[in-house]
Parts: sequence; structure tokens; C-alpha cells
Amino acid sequence: MIRPFLAASLLAAGASLAGAQGLSSAAVIVSPTVASYSIGTGATKRTVTQTAVPLVFSMPVGERFSLDVTTAYATSDVTANGSTQSSINGLTDTQVRGSFSLGERNVVFTVGLNLPTGQYTIPEGQQEAAGQIGNDFLNMPISSMGNGLAGTGGVAIARTLGAWNLGAGASFRKSTEFAAFSVSSAELRFTPADEYRVNIGLDRPVGDGQVQFGVSYSAFGEDLADTTTYSTGDRLIASGAWNFPVRSANVFLSGWNLFRMEGEQFGGAAPKENLANLSAGVSFSAREVLIQPTVEMRLWQIDGVKAGNLFNGGVRMRFGVGGFSVIPAVGYAIGNIYSTADGSATDVTGYRGALTIRWN
Repeated sequence: MIRPFLAASLLAAGASLAGAQGLSSAAVIVSPTVASYSIGTGATKRTVTQTAVPLVFSMPVGERFSLDVTTAYATSDVTANGSTQSSINGLTDTQVRGSFSLGERNVVFTVGLNLPTGQYTIPEGQQEAAGQIGNDFLNMPISSMGNGLAGTGGVAIARTLGAWNLGAGASFRKSTEFAAFSVSSAELRFTPADEYRVNIGLDRPVGDGQVQFGVSYSAFGEDLADTTTYSTGDRLIASGAWNFPVRSANVFLSGWNLFRMEGEQFGGAAPKENLANLSAGVSFSAREVLIQPTVEMRLWQIDGVKAGNLFNGGVRMRFGVGGFSVIPAVGYAIGNIYSTADGSATDVTGYRGALTIRWN
């Protein structure tokens, strides 16, 4: 599922502060994306590939209310020795979100629904593909085919504090039970945990550039699988970014860190995990085309032990065609996944391509 719930209240505040008005400001975004990662070499090599087509519709209704609808179609495959081992495809869930602003648009309320339009009751032959796309380290475009009927609600506030702009928000997510897997003709019913989230963001100008910081904390209740309960662990995300001009170009540096606390899984404890990501890039114009080459480093730890690293290089461009904004992007990744038991390394290589088209 595409998860706009990540800092949804702050994103809604930013959209409202942009001041979109009227149906003429409605936007449609389509972004076909392919990502593929090969793990291992020789006879043990396995490849995880996903082709996804996310679709977003955003429409302001008057000056204070806006409506967003997001869904996607995805095909995911796991192959080994040239043959498909597991495959899953179909429409994902659909997210509908409404935002309403008060006063001078410094207070925003959001309400969202996750509609179960995705694939459920995944049979055994599709479970490996469904599980691989949920790996945060590999960062597939679509992380889940479906998560059941769920509702979210949130509130965000934005204000100026001297040279700083402050945004703060809180939100809540309630999910319902659904049939998640089918094993030996028996359905495994699953109820995702309730989620509570708080977000704080700050930004300010620095010279001719700008810096921004954000912190998000998510607390989860207990997931329920049939009659068994377990917990995925609370999550803390910290992020920061700095952009500044250098002659005719603009340099941007950013980073984020996701820390998942210890939880519970079938058969024992789920160890804590940490995922850190650092990126740097430059943006410049050539005629009427904006070009943005980037480099990125991702580091993964499980219970304090090195679990993986991934280095990404890519380039993105942006240009206009009539009433459309077109953003093609390509990237290549290389790294390793490490055994937390003996430290042995497995090679990882991958590529990613996307073509985002926005009509406004």
C-alpha cells in the first residue's frame, strides 16, 4: 500500500498553506515505476522485481477543503535461475483523504479512509513475493497489496516562531480484521494494530538557502493473527535537510533515520532495527530542463549488528510539455546484505526507473 499516513497531518498543512483554490487547481499524477534488486550470485541468485503504476487525484474544494485519492496497480515477481518462484499482481488499496483548514490556514484537520480494493487472502505461492516487497531496506514502490479497511484522523498546526516555521501534528489510525493469507486451504485472519502518531517539523531560511528538521513517533498496539497477538515495535523517525545555492546551481543535503524498537513476533522477540539514509545532490537547469543528479547511502542494522548497506546513484529531470509536468528518473544500486549470525556478505545490485507525469 502507498502510505500517505507518514506525516499525513503535516503534509496536509503544507498543501493547504500553498493556497490552492477552485477546481482549476485540481491535479492528476501518474507515476509508472519499475524497481528490481538481485540478491546473491550464481545458483543462489534471486531477483525481486516490481512494476507499479501509482495514481493520485487531488482536488481543492473552495478555499479551505481539499480531497486526495490515491491508488496503484502493481506486479511483483521473485525469480531464481531464470524461472519465477513467486508472483503477485493486482490493484492495491485506495486511500481517500480530506483536509479542512481553519483560521488563517494554520490549523488543519484531516480524515482518511483506506478502502480494501487490493488483493487479500494471499495463497502460499504468492506469499514470498508479497513478503519481499515489504522490505524497507530495498524500498519497493509499493510495500503491500492490501491492509484492510482502516480510518485515520489527525490535526496539525503551523505557526511562525521568529525566524523559524513550526509545524506539529497528531494522528490516529484504526484498522479492521481481514483475511490476509491462505495456508493449506485455511484462511489466516489478521487485524493490524492501532497506530498513534505525533509529528514535529521546523524550517527556516539560512542565507539564500533553507534548513528543515522533523521528528515523528509512532506507537502501535498489538497485531492480532487469528488468536495470537504480537507487536511490530514502535517507530521513531528523525529527518533533516539543507539546500543552498552555489552559483547557478542548488545543492541539497538530506538524511533520515528510522529506528524500530523491539517488538514481538511468532516464536519470540522481534529485535530492534535501525535504518539510516544519507543523500546529496545538485539541481541545475539546461535550457528549460531541470536536472538533478543524486547519490545516496543506506545503512541497516538489526539489534545493533550490521545487516546491510546500499549505495544508490541516479538522476532526475523535470520539464514541461503543454499543460503537463514530466519527471523521468533512473537509478542504480549496489551493496550487501550481511548475516547477523556470522557476518557473511551477500551481494545486492538493483535498478529503478520512473516516469512521473502531473497534469494541473
